[in-house]
Amino acid sequence: MQQEMKVPQAPQAPQEPQATEVNLDTYSRRWAYEHFITFDMPVISRTMQLDITKLREHNKTHKLSFMLTFGFLVAKAMNDIPEFHHRIQDDLLVNFDRIIPSFTALTADNIICFAKGNYSDNFDHDYVYNADRVARARRGLDQNNLDKSQGQIFLTNIPWYSFTSIHHPFSKNNASIPIISTGKIYKENGCEKIPFAIQTHHALVDGYHVGLFMEKIENFLDNPYETIATEK
Repeated sequence: MQQEMKVPQAPQAPQEPQATEVNLDTYSRRWAYEHFITFDMPVISRTMQLDITKLREHNKTHKLSFMLTFGFLVAKAMNDIPEFHHRIQDDLLVNFDRIIPSFTALTADNIICFAKGNYSDNFDHDYVYNADRVARARRGLDQNNLDKSQGQIFLTNIPWYSFTSIHHPFSKNNASIPIISTGKIYKENGCEKIPFAIQTHHALVDGYHVGLFMEKIENFLDNPYETIATEK
């Protein structure tokens, strides 16, 4: 008798990030918010080159995926900066209690798919959960086609080529969600590097806040054994 094929069950999903409306009367960036929210194209994309030598060494030692580990560090850095918790949702300025990563991946037919991950600042837990979500998305399960919640970061890896700038399709509804892009790893002066782009909404984030983020992510990359507490 032929056994019925069982669909793998997803791990229990954590609670979604929770949003609360920001009081514009006490919001310190109100003038900038109201100024840039009127722009037809309010997003800015910046591209830098990141040294990932130490993270790559760490990942090889622990047999970890680069993108899942890097995604944890990006989420950790953004969660440390209050401005990166802000989104424009249903035409309101809101603050999320935490921000989670959303990963792009490819199916077996090389079709792009999306996986909603989690961030809890517990690397071992988040790594296992996010790896499972990406694997399921590749099989056509649990596609992250975006619900109303925008407490996410989009992370996309383009490992086939390098770049010095990048621009993503623009959607007004999702414009306040930061987009992180990485490209092909290359070697320079004995170091391993990647092109790294960050796209943000100018009504919510200025160059100063991106600078804070870059300072944090570069510190995390330089000290992966201190930043990533793993039991592996």
